[in-house]
Amino acid sequence: MAQSSFWAIATLVVAAILMGLGPIFVRYSGVSPDASAFWRVALAAPVLGATVFLMPAGSSKPANGNDVSARKHGNTGLMILAGLLFAADLVACHMAIEMTTVGNAILLNNLAPVIIGFLGLFGIARKPGVMFWCGVPFAVIGGYFLFRASETGAGSMRGDTFAVLAAFFYAGYLIVISRLRRNHSAASIMFWSTLTTMIGLGVMMVIKGNFVLLPHMTGWLALIGLAMLVHVLGQGMVSVGLKRVDEATGSMILLLQPFVASILGAVILGEMLNQWHIMGSAAVVVALLIATRRRRTL
Repeated sequence: MAQSSFWAIATLVVAAILMGLGPIFVRYSGVSPDASAFWRVALAAPVLGATVFLMPAGSSKPANGNDVSARKHGNTGLMILAGLLFAADLVACHMAIEMTTVGNAILLNNLAPVIIGFLGLFGIARKPGVMFWCGVPFAVIGGYFLFRASETGAGSMRGDTFAVLAAFFYAGYLIVISRLRRNHSAASIMFWSTLTTMIGLGVMMVIKGNFVLLPHMTGWLALIGLAMLVHVLGQGMVSVGLKRVDEATGSMILLLQPFVASILGAVILGEMLNQWHIMGSAAVVVALLIATRRRRTL
């Protein structure tokens, strides 16, 4: 049991590192944020589809043990909603990555658990506990510091705003996913929501008239890395790791992602951190640790 937990933790660590590569791939893709979001899911969808349809039937059961497909039990609407929310999250997040520092973009996007807590007040998600409110001031302070860092010229406040908007969309996505997990496997949800995301983004690109193929190999390699390493392998390893590690502990481990992104942003993109970035990052991490404490004690 201890050994399986070790490998689960190791899996989540690797997943966080892989997902930390995402902003670098987005920057090097050479296409617009919505185009990079589209190709991310379009290139990943066939692999995810093969995983769902070729895996043994007994290995794709949902959390409650029922074996149903994404087309049964009247959950088609929720699956479509999950895909559209994920599409909105990807576009907003990719826009943030293009505009502000990658560290700010990923850190602010990771505020989704705090937003879920607030949505719990309206019955949309689970009602937050007392400890959640202890974490809220740190989230506010952290967000202020990160916006302050952009105000000093090390980023973009508009890009930070898109990152927060992405967190709202991602919070909605996670809430819908938690409901779908009652009747569907993680692999099935990931494939069908990804397919919906691809269709939604594809239609948007056709309407905007920027549905074009990349003329250079560097961009394609970046998009392939974004699809395979980040979306398929990174997200897939999160699903695998969370089977053996509780959600709150897993969320703590996955906080490595923004730090990996920040380090790579500094080394590869030359985005040096200032004192506002450091204080903001610390405050956001504290907020997330406190906000998820209730889950760790259940």
